[in-house]
Amino acid sequence: MRIVYIVLASLSIGLCGYMIVTALLDKDAVKEQGRIKPDREACMRSPLYRLFVKAAGFMISMHPKKDKLSGYFSRVKKRLLFAGEPLCLTPEEFLALKELASTGMLVVSLALGFSITVTFVLSVAGFFYPDLWIRELHKKRRVAILKELPYILDLLTLSIEAGLDLTGSVSRVVEKSREGILSRELFQFLQELRMGKARKQALTDMAGRVGVPEVTSLVNAIIQSDELGSGLGRTLRIQSQEYRTRRFQRAEKLAMEAPVKMTFPLLFIFTAVFLLLFGSFAIQAMRGKLF
Repeated sequence: MRIVYIVLASLSIGLCGYMIVTALLDKDAVKEQGRIKPDREACMRSPLYRLFVKAAGFMISMHPKKDKLSGYFSRVKKRLLFAGEPLCLTPEEFLALKELASTGMLVVSLALGFSITVTFVLSVAGFFYPDLWIRELHKKRRVAILKELPYILDLLTLSIEAGLDLTGSVSRVVEKSREGILSRELFQFLQELRMGKARKQALTDMAGRVGVPEVTSLVNAIIQSDELGSGLGRTLRIQSQEYRTRRFQRAEKLAMEAPVKMTFPLLFIFTAVFLLLFGSFAIQAMRGKLF
């Protein structure tokens, strides 16, 4: 029986690990192919991924509360969008991934003979681990966008002030900028414009995909400038100055928080160093062997 548990656990954990590692190493977003999102057709070429999709569909169809999960699925869809849609997972497949991870940890715990309490804790941890994974992907994506934004904004401002319109400026920025998340989102913005989508709607959709307040503020300023007919170059220059001021203030805030965050670790470090240096003297003095 234990061999069966180990085999089932290996299959469950191997499938989950494969999907996570593949998502982290995914390189399907290539400009030359016109794709900036993970390609589901490319993912479906993998037999394991096809097996997972079929298993996820079966698990969701058998779910006792599938009709009451629409609100949860809408929230998960937004989180997956902010995380970059890893492996083109749908909300239903993400829930199935959580259940598979929980089942895998449960089977492993039973195979290793853990107690009921430890088994329950590990099973709950396996269920919520994909949520932490998505949150970490979103955090890394946000940091990468904020790191790329000043360079993109400067190029866009210079292109606008050189006489290009917004579409031409974005095209020049995408052509000249380094490979990054924000440049790929701008590339998708251009693709949507070429397919006939309104510029305002394309900008709003881009801000919704990125999910970063700084980009949303920039998009709102561009839309407002376009509607009011004011100079876009001046608007972008103001946005660039405001962003740099905000970035400087954020750096100051982090610098002021650093001493507070270092207090408790330094307290333990100094205590350990004090015991290491004077502990032996104290023990010898207590034994009367110091002098």
